[in-house]
Amino acid sequence: MNNFVNWDMLFEWASFVSIVLMLTQFTKDIKIIKKIPTKYWSFIIALILMVISNLEANSFKIVDLVLYIISSVLASMNANGIYDFAVKKKDGE
Repeated sequence: MNNFVNWDMLFEWASFVSIVLMLTQFTKDIKIIKKIPTKYWSFIIALILMVISNLEANSFKIVDLVLYIISSVLASMNANGIYDFAVKKKDGE
């Protein structure tokens, strides 16, 4: 159980998006974070995770920052879309 979440999981898209969703939902009600719109907060989380995971894997390159940003936008949109779908479905919309 000590490897429930590991670095390799962050290189699998579905796991990455799920972790971004989980961290966004868990932290978005923190007082100073509440001021940041959720879509931007999930982007920040995704970007931080993407950069740190690539640093940990020794695959980080400055030139790839553009790709990290684009991928983080996609992950953020995916995570927010999953949440919106679940909430709207639950609310009957």
